[in-house]
Amino acid sequence: AVTRSIMDRFAAMILLVVAVVSTVLMVLTTFVVAPVVCSCLVSLLYSLYLFVAYEESGIHHAQEFENRFWTIFAMLLSTALIFASDSPVAIGLTNPAVGLLAIVLSGYFMHLWDRYQHRKAMTRQLSLRRNQSGNQSLLRLKDLGIPVEDQLDRINECLKEIDQLLIPSTINNFINQRFVLSKEREIITIFEECDPRAVNYLISRVKLGLLFYKIKDHRNFNGKHRTELINMLAVERLSILTVMSRVILLHSLQLLKLRANPQAENWVRNIILNTHQDDLSELKTLTDSKGDYFCMPKLIFDDIQSEAVRQDILRHIRREATVQQTHIQMGTKRWRSQMHMQWRKVLSDVDDTLYCSGGMYPAGVDKRFARKTVYPGVLAFYRELDLGIEGPEEWHDDRVGNLVFLSARPHVYKDMSEKANYAKFEKLRARGDDGRKGLHTMPSLLAGDLASGS
Repeated sequence: AVTRSIMDRFAAMILLVVAVVSTVLMVLTTFVVAPVVCSCLVSLLYSLYLFVAYEESGIHHAQEFENRFWTIFAMLLSTALIFASDSPVAIGLTNPAVGLLAIVLSGYFMHLWDRYQHRKAMTRQLSLRRNQSGNQSLLRLKDLGIPVEDQLDRINECLKEIDQLLIPSTINNFINQRFVLSKEREIITIFEECDPRAVNYLISRVKLGLLFYKIKDHRNFNGKHRTELINMLAVERLSILTVMSRVILLHSLQLLKLRANPQAENWVRNIILNTHQDDLSELKTLTDSKGDYFCMPKLIFDDIQSEAVRQDILRHIRREATVQQTHIQMGTKRWRSQMHMQWRKVLSDVDDTLYCSGGMYPAGVDKRFARKTVYPGVLAFYRELDLGIEGPEEWHDDRVGNLVFLSARPHVYKDMSEKANYAKFEKLRARGDDGRKGLHTMPSLLAGDLASGS
């Protein structure tokens, strides 16, 4: 078995060397045939590599900056293909007007495509299991005479009117200045004046990430509406927010990018430092169980840049954990009421632990099952580890687990490497055709690091 594993690795290395040599020879041959267009393409590919590999650079601090990069990249790429003398599609040499039109259209289409992808990510439904039915919450609010449905409709209507699909926000804000400012003010007023019991319902139903992104801090028009709205929710009205609402608020700030606003890290700090003990544990668990890479480790160790803010949060977590541990050791009434919650993280590898690798190098060495076969009983084993030895025997749907998978696959630009694993986890959660239960909770994923190789 050891000899076969060594042979597999040797064969994989041979294939890798052959692929690299073939690629180099192909590139050199192409350079001989078309040196101008190839030089342009290599330069553009190198700039694309720098953009993807260095997410800590300033161009990633705001979505608007990234959108401008993709727009300019598309225009430069089309320019190289259309106007290079040795390009196979150099239509710009014979008809410059058509070539210029093609360049402008390619940049505009890339601009729209990037905006569409960003809007799609901001409006994605989170994989969160709510503790109470939204319909029951709505009925209670309606019985109290709170017009929460009307308020939600007004917010969505205002958002729709300021979110123009075909016009960039910068241009739309400049052309329709008074209209946009009035609609943004209307949204802020709704959140300010609505009943405290309705705030949590609105946060859970509105597209909060898209709302934060579309409401701008208008420096030229003396209207910092985005800062005003977020500050109201993260500071002024934070005390009335449930744990679920705080999770959605943190997620929306991550979608917005913390570096896009100088106060964002302080808002995150305020939310976490004003959440205590079991509520803090639930906040961390829910943040890690949303079904995407915006988890608590990413928030603390990647998104937050200030070391002082990071240490404040970590000290708060340790302090609250000490209080919880004291309750456990003393067996207080508070702990007995929370015995069903096992505050632990279950860590697991993926290859040769959840799935069988089939002996495929470099994933693993186990050949007892076909490749990508889920090991028999492993999902039930994860569930029992998460349940612990105390509390209920069965896993209830309103409960959130603490399962974390470790992956050697490195993180690459946003969630390019993680989303494939999360799609697999989502499939595993579904009940099988034979009636067997699937994965009991949506797990978190800790990816590897491309720079350190760990």
